[in-house]
Amino acid sequence: MLATNHALTGAVIGAYLPLPIAVPAAFASHFVLDAIPHYGIKHDKRNHSRTYKLIVFCDTFMALFIAFTAALLHKWHMEITGWVAWSPDLLWVIYYFAHGRDLHLKPKNWFMRFHMDIQWSETPKGILVELVLLAILLPVYISQVLR
Repeated sequence: MLATNHALTGAVIGAYLPLPIAVPAAFASHFVLDAIPHYGIKHDKRNHSRTYKLIVFCDTFMALFIAFTAALLHKWHMEITGWVAWSPDLLWVIYYFAHGRDLHLKPKNWFMRFHMDIQWSETPKGILVELVLLAILLPVYISQVLR
């Protein structure tokens, strides 16, 4: 799942649940979303795909925009849970820099293996699922962050 949808889901959870409960719920939401078919391309094509690079650039921009709007409007509960919901993907960033193009290798760490295995359907067509989720979550996020 793209970072934007993880961050939006976490922020919305933070808007509706009190903070002690919202943090583990936001963390768990990450894996629920990753179990849904979503956007992705084969690892060996990622470094050469302009479309993939554009999507990752837009996704990063949107996720940061979500984070900073929540912070600027002092919606700290939404800020925290947005980051928590996205946080498991931080391990992929670290893994990428450590292994470069060898991302097809199965990680030795149990948590990373679980995270990889739960994402059973990553395809280019999964962008449609991502866009539907974005269309549902973004208006809810905006309504809550502006409250």
